[in-house]
Amino acid sequence: MEKEHIMIALDCGNSSFRTVAGQYKEGRLESRVLDQVPNGPVLAGGYYYWDILNIFEKFKEALKQAVKLYHVDSIGVCTWGVDFALFDREGHMLQNPLCYRNPIGETCLGRLSSGEREMLFDETGILCDKINSVYMLSGMKELFPSIYKAADKCLMIPDILNYFLTGEMIHEPSEFSTTQLMDVGSGKISSAVCEKMGISETLFCGTGSHGERIGYLREDIQREIGADYEIPVICVPSHDTASAVAAIPVQEKDFGFISSGTWSLIGTELDAPARGREVREAGLTNEVGAFGKITLLKNSAGMFVVNCLKKEYEFEKGETVSWEEISRLAEACGQAEKADLNDGVFFHPASMSEAMRRYLKEKNHVEGPMDWGLLFRAFYESLASAYAETIREIQKATGKNLERIYIVGGGSSSRVLLRLMSESIGKPVVVCYGESTSMGNLAAQVKYRHPEYTLEDLRNIIRNSYRTEVIEPERG
Repeated sequence: MEKEHIMIALDCGNSSFRTVAGQYKEGRLESRVLDQVPNGPVLAGGYYYWDILNIFEKFKEALKQAVKLYHVDSIGVCTWGVDFALFDREGHMLQNPLCYRNPIGETCLGRLSSGEREMLFDETGILCDKINSVYMLSGMKELFPSIYKAADKCLMIPDILNYFLTGEMIHEPSEFSTTQLMDVGSGKISSAVCEKMGISETLFCGTGSHGERIGYLREDIQREIGADYEIPVICVPSHDTASAVAAIPVQEKDFGFISSGTWSLIGTELDAPARGREVREAGLTNEVGAFGKITLLKNSAGMFVVNCLKKEYEFEKGETVSWEEISRLAEACGQAEKADLNDGVFFHPASMSEAMRRYLKEKNHVEGPMDWGLLFRAFYESLASAYAETIREIQKATGKNLERIYIVGGGSSSRVLLRLMSESIGKPVVVCYGESTSMGNLAAQVKYRHPEYTLEDLRNIIRNSYRTEVIEPERG
């Protein structure tokens, strides 16, 4: 790649984080992975935490590598949603961020009546979910009172990294919408929700705008990574779902998307939030997307389940197995009973395989031994069915006919899942082979250099930049 206008994207997920270098030239985005590092929650003192300082340190090491290779022109940060850390009045982080897989949010949400949940949805457009930041934050008042009392500001995971990089505290809107503290229609904090949950509005900062500069890299970090020039840090759609959807090379106005990663995000893109009983009862939520769009979606179980099954299968075999072998086992099984992958038994069990076996036996009355092929097949059948059902719910709630369904993320590499999806949904499934989250991150940095570009312009660039495949449903 040429040594000019090089953009660096941090794509940080639950299981790993990658640093990607990108360059925009001749109407195309080219990218290269510089580094990939494992990630995961750390159990300490009975709670799961994220090691945010390790993420930051490894990202700085990747930036050092980037500066040796290129003249770096901008940086953007994407992560998962909902998790946060608290900071004192001097700007010091008070604790490592708690992980959403702790039961704190579930306990807090469980105390709310159906009427209170309805109010929270109406105020924000966000579905009440145990992983939403508002419930973790509320629970911390009881479980971590000293830390909560000392808190002056609350920053989401990407906001923390941007603050460490620049010294500037701001909220990126797509990430902040996952708190359920923002009215996604107005983009403002809901005073009613804060009052109801006993949370001070002063904990929160102002919000940034996509494609604009948050600040410049701090001088000490600039020196540490070996850069003798200023590097701007850009406000990109920091929630990985928002960046991934921004990078979907759509041509239709009405389209569906599935971001199939640790979690599955199944949805469509709107100009304004969809509210009302039908949306709420369907379990749909409105999150802020890229450049003022709204992503109406359902947060559903995803590849976490099969990743756990694969690890347990490898442990039993005593060797690493490929995803191709997993697919062969599933295909050879032929068919299996379906499970509700959103059932709480699959959220974080001690053994995923035992959880699946118990579920199939107790709920579906499956008798006899259940080998690994059946477990994998049950997962893929269940996931494809859940995707199809959610697409039908979205169409009913919005009155839209979603012409094609675009899939991004790790699930898009599973041929057995893709085939079952196209059969279950009955619509063309477009497989996007590019790394959508990092591409959406880079596209927002292109916007910084070219403020005249629209979201449609950025998607045209992405359409020119990587391959897609259309899987048509079989016609019986």
